[in-house]
Amino acid sequence: MSNARKGITRRQAAGCALGLLATARAGAVTAAPALSAPPPQLNQVGYRPGSPKRFVLAVAPGETARAFTVETLLGKPVFTGELGETVHDLTVTAGEHARTGDFSALTTPGRYRVKVGDRVSAPFGVAEGLYGPLVRDAARAFFLIRASVAIDDPVTGLGHAAGHRDEAALMVDGQARDLSGGWYNAGDYGKWTHMAAISVSQMMWLHELRPRQSKALELGMPALYPGLPDLLQQARWGLEWLLRMQNPDGSVLHKVDSGPNVYAWGQPPEGDPHPRVVQLGGSLDAGVFVGATMQAARVFDGLDHAFAVRCRAAAQRAWSWLEAHPKVMRDDVNYTDPDPRQEILWATCEMAAATGDAALGVRASAQLRATGVFPFFWPSPQVLGAMSLARGSGEPAARARATIVETAKAAALHVREDPYGFSVLPQAYSWGSVEVALNTAVICLFAAELGEASGRDTAQRLLDYVLGCNALGHSFVTGHGERATRRPYHWTCRVWGLVIPGWASGGPNGGAPGADPRLKALIDAGTPPAKCFVDACENDGSWASNEGQTSENAALLLAAGLLGW
Repeated sequence: MSNARKGITRRQAAGCALGLLATARAGAVTAAPALSAPPPQLNQVGYRPGSPKRFVLAVAPGETARAFTVETLLGKPVFTGELGETVHDLTVTAGEHARTGDFSALTTPGRYRVKVGDRVSAPFGVAEGLYGPLVRDAARAFFLIRASVAIDDPVTGLGHAAGHRDEAALMVDGQARDLSGGWYNAGDYGKWTHMAAISVSQMMWLHELRPRQSKALELGMPALYPGLPDLLQQARWGLEWLLRMQNPDGSVLHKVDSGPNVYAWGQPPEGDPHPRVVQLGGSLDAGVFVGATMQAARVFDGLDHAFAVRCRAAAQRAWSWLEAHPKVMRDDVNYTDPDPRQEILWATCEMAAATGDAALGVRASAQLRATGVFPFFWPSPQVLGAMSLARGSGEPAARARATIVETAKAAALHVREDPYGFSVLPQAYSWGSVEVALNTAVICLFAAELGEASGRDTAQRLLDYVLGCNALGHSFVTGHGERATRRPYHWTCRVWGLVIPGWASGGPNGGAPGADPRLKALIDAGTPPAKCFVDACENDGSWASNEGQTSENAALLLAAGLLGW
């Protein structure tokens, strides 16, 4: 893995997200030969009793209508139906034609399979609380990737000594600073301010919107902060590191890692031979810092007032610096984002919501009108602040609500175009495509919280896609689904062969620039973009399709949690 490769593809990631709602259609691609008679593809984890339930079947273009059956795992039929009449031409994205089946009327809890002729789906469940284990694992994964501490986890067997001890005394402007803590963000050991801020915000949103369930969520990890529920224990860990990243003048550092083009691939954290270095931050980092810490001041106020006061004061210092320095840019070959306006918009929304300042509200409203909230992705996290603003009153709140709801409605139109529930646009299958699906689901679920009921159905389809209702019949979340990711491109898998449950893969990526050799071989062979995915972690594994990151896993946590557990 190299920074150059990762940098190229992550620079394209925002384009991937934009592609989901683009109106133009790209030309056809040459499809690789399809597997013979693939099974019905569906959400391999399953469905809540009252949610929509669909499956997709690859078919020959002229195939006539067929009946399907839903049966128990012992073969007892419980539901029969007919495939839809429409034959969807998916040759551009998936190299196939497809038809859909709907069994939403099946509400009896149980474990089932769909059968069409002799083609049988993966097993799935119907039950309330079905996503509970997924929510738990997605949240618990953050405990297992904590930096600067020893891990001895009896649940997964993961154990290693504390790594990167030199982070406790890193030089910043001639002074030694303790920048230990936080999370190793992705497949390597880098730690980024914007990734941590986006992640802790989504954890806090799950707590704000589902407080009862959040307080009951048990993650089986040591409690460091007395009186906090486990989900906020996780968020607090990330926030403590963010607070360490703030400079005395209010500005915020960008990242801590081993420098450009330097990796310890195959080494445990404590075995990394490379000294850690700091990269100075800019307006982008101050923006996400204000957003996350001002939200934290609200969330923690009734639980740990002293910590809430710390967060508010830190947010205000960063805001003052940001107001004076709105265009300070830093280059980052891993995450290149030349436009800090979205991060500043997040900060502005949070400050307006927290202070009630009318002028800030007018500014936030005008920026929302000009910028919108889509795509929600690491270069554009402003929906996290827009949601805070939307829960208030007055014109700025109304503008925020309208922007979120209108975006969810637009997403619904394009998600419905694709039988698999993601996109009929080949360019949407790029670096981080699964994160795009999850982030879009979050926007739709925010809209549902604001009264747009259809947002839940759109989000369900997007989660169905992630959990197996896709052209590969693959669940992109480790440990969840019969055909789930088994070899994520992640340091725990590379060093020990150990797979963290509840970790999301990057997803299908048909973009040749920056592709790793194994993915590029698929692309060069004419594989349709929706099937350009390699579940491999070895030295020649697929960082460009099988590497997740913390912001993605936080979106998985929030989407699954808001759908219900």
